[in-house]
Amino acid sequence: MDQDWWHVTGLVPADLPELLVVEGSWWRRDREAQRLAYLDSVRELGAPDWWWGRWRGHPVVYACVYGAARTVEPVHILGQLGTPAVAQIGSCGGLQRGIQPGDLVLADRVRVAEGASGHYGGGDWARATPGLVDRAQQLASGRGLAVHRGETVTTEVLLRQPPELVHAWSSAGYLGVDMESSATLSAATWAGMSGLTLLHAWDDLLAGRSWTDPLPESDAARRSATEAALFELALETCLEA
Repeated sequence: MDQDWWHVTGLVPADLPELLVVEGSWWRRDREAQRLAYLDSVRELGAPDWWWGRWRGHPVVYACVYGAARTVEPVHILGQLGTPAVAQIGSCGGLQRGIQPGDLVLADRVRVAEGASGHYGGGDWARATPGLVDRAQQLASGRGLAVHRGETVTTEVLLRQPPELVHAWSSAGYLGVDMESSATLSAATWAGMSGLTLLHAWDDLLAGRSWTDPLPESDAARRSATEAALFELALETCLEA
């Protein structure tokens, strides 16, 4: 507790969130409007872009924080205050044949290929909480989502993933690549929190299709629907377990 985080955030112990949800996205304003619509009594905390609210009576904090270096900040602070769980949501690039836009990727463990995890005692791998992954898989399947479960990788940069690196990741069996999950889970372990990562597949790196390339209308609708479902799925998984 190297700072008075209660004072910095504007929280009081009675409002301690039961869950932190962090999301990695370029489109922060869109995601905030979409996610905060699920919460009651919403207010912005003293840390800009961190939002407190209640979901079915449960206090929750949501923050759209892009990249490994930023995602560890709310985990670090709220974990020190006593928040018991964190869920990472967002998108990933698919690394295996058969992963389609809008499929859900659940990581049991994430290969660390970013620099933030090392500051939180992370090694080669960051691990999700098995019971949360089990429950997320069950709930997602009940919603009719196609689910892929296994290992993923987190990288530090979006625009520098040459083909040889992509094929090495695919050959290692990783399902997808994102920019936050291993850092979120490493910081969660450091802080004594349970952790989960829920990602929807967007680009297809093996086929060379980027997230900047337009999708067919049906694929775009499916991807958007899964993206919209991630927040509620994280809430149900972590708060109704």
